Amino acid sequence: MTNVVINLCGVKSKGGITVFNNYLAQNNTKNLYVLYDNIKFKKYIENLDCQYIVTKRIYHPFLNLLLDNEIKEKIEKYDYIIHFGNFGFKTNIRSYTLIQNILPLVRPFSSFRNLILNLLYRYTFKISDKIIVQQEHVADLVPNQYLTKIIGSFEIKNIKQTNNKGFITIYEENKNKNPKFQKELLQEISSKYDEKITVVNTSTKKRSNIYDSNLTILENLDRDELLQVFKMHSTYIHTSEFETVGLPIYEALESGLKVVVPNLDYLNLKNENIFKYEFGNYSSALKACSESIENSDKMYCKVPIYYENWDLD
Repeated sequence: MTNVVINLCGVKSKGGITVFNNYLAQNNTKNLYVLYDNIKFKKYIENLDCQYIVTKRIYHPFLNLLLDNEIKEKIEKYDYIIHFGNFGFKTNIRSYTLIQNILPLVRPFSSFRNLILNLLYRYTFKISDKIIVQQEHVADLVPNQYLTKIIGSFEIKNIKQTNNKGFITIYEENKNKNPKFQKELLQEISSKYDEKITVVNTSTKKRSNIYDSNLTILENLDRDELLQVFKMHSTYIHTSEFETVGLPIYEALESGLKVVVPNLDYLNLKNENIFKYEFGNYSSALKACSESIENSDKMYCKVPIYYENWDLD
């Protein structure tokens, strides 16, 4: 049996939780020892050998010095460690690190936080045997001297279409998510089309200025609830500038929706249910939205579905 240490420290997003659950589904025969600092993981790992980490995140690159000797000795008995939270700490066993946040690589000088993260990434590259990425455009950002493994791929599935009405989007007050453009685009859609518009607000500022009488605002949805809400609409709108994957895009496609997305490198696929627009261009985005709600009478469509292969052995 393969023995693996899973370092979940620093993983906070719903997408990060989904990625970990994908790993669990494919590796349920492995002996896992899980380190975590997010109590949301507790329900997923309650039957696993696990250790809650109270050390502040900024010190996590030095956990090899800060952990109790008993924990350090236990880690060294395993076959390898996977760091799911973008950067890790040094061990004497084989080490993999998954990059889930692309911003420190593409815009390290956009903020002090991203600059520090970029430095931590580079440290982690040096101490990792291999860097795990989900798509090729992320692998291209890793310096050539470091080995990478791309775990993401696509398969075409014939998906039943919802044939419902309305637009849906996920809102977060994060500059990379382009919230100003997103809000103004929704206002334009509201004024031009007689379609319901639903906003899933994941912003920590729950009373954010996304609130509008013409919009239906939903909050605190788990993944299963989000997928059910997706199926009540016809089109999902995505506005982010950078993504490692953009999981909601593929979740929407698999739920039978059309998707409106920027014409950027994180989605270079062509499909009849993918409607692309020039990033930051309102008229281009409105045109894509308009095209997405035309000819919506098909019962089934073949669409690309994203999946991951977590075979590291």
